[in-house]
Amino acid sequence: MVTIKDISKKSGFSVTTVSKALNDYPDISSKTKTKILQLCDDMGYVPNLSARSLVNKKSYTIGVIFEEITGLGLQHPLFSKILESFKNEVEKSGYDILFLSKKMGENNGSYYQHCLRKQVDAALVVCAEFDSDEMHELYDGDIPTVVIDFAYRDILNITSNNRLGVKQAVKYLKDLGHEKIAHIHGSLQTYIGGIRHDYFKDYMDLYDLELKEDYLVNGEYFSKEDGYNAMQKILKLKDQPTAIFCASDMLAIGAIQAIQQAGLSVPEDYSIIGFDGIDIGQIFSPRLTTIRQDSRKMGKIAASNVLTMITENQFKKNNTITVDTYLITGETTRVLR
Repeated sequence: MVTIKDISKKSGFSVTTVSKALNDYPDISSKTKTKILQLCDDMGYVPNLSARSLVNKKSYTIGVIFEEITGLGLQHPLFSKILESFKNEVEKSGYDILFLSKKMGENNGSYYQHCLRKQVDAALVVCAEFDSDEMHELYDGDIPTVVIDFAYRDILNITSNNRLGVKQAVKYLKDLGHEKIAHIHGSLQTYIGGIRHDYFKDYMDLYDLELKEDYLVNGEYFSKEDGYNAMQKILKLKDQPTAIFCASDMLAIGAIQAIQQAGLSVPEDYSIIGFDGIDIGQIFSPRLTTIRQDSRKMGKIAASNVLTMITENQFKKNNTITVDTYLITGETTRVLR
């Protein structure tokens, strides 16, 4: 195995200079640094990460909490892209990611305790019971933490511009001539379910569109099955809506399946618009009209901020960063004549 001493002997530079080049110290010239790094590459030098961790007092590991409740797990079409983008970015800076669990054989404990046990340098929370006491323990602790889609004091929240996305959906349906618009929302106990529900009511009012209480139907956990069950309730209403805004694409797909099973058609009988912009919605038939979230950009922003917090030894960062959404027109909406 090639060592720093081997690089030093081959290059003619001291061990100290070689070490500084490998750790990107500013007090050596770029020419020297380039020469040493090229030689390391040519000789197949592999850094000793254990030694690096001891020197820098870092594990070069970021813990990921991904407690996905719909059963899709890492196949979740939105969160998997956020994670992929996040992972690609932190790897460029030499960090690994570690999925954290509350259960480790006989050693059960909280996520915060697991973070301490594994000595992670920071944590990314993608899916969890965000508002639980256990998560509050992590948020209030001394580990830099970034959360996707949940606002809490003293932590950084990366989320889509949900206000803009809901506005885009309601305005688009209104411009098509729809006035009777229903909403299949996520559980109001969830951050995203609650704010998209509230923004929907706001924009229905802003555009002078009447909102019937029975047009607000709970889609629980944003799944296809939840969308199917919610649409079944809408199909039984005496006064039918002409369009339905769904708080996720999976809810929209489930709603479309319920409509088709009832012998009706989309968009002839109902116009449907989703929220997420997942790939399956664009290969589903009919192709889904939706509000797309830029999940890859969200992952990159989360990674950039996590790395900054680690570098600056900053545990808390009370802020919300929003990423704009955009409308994708598909085949599930039509002009109402």
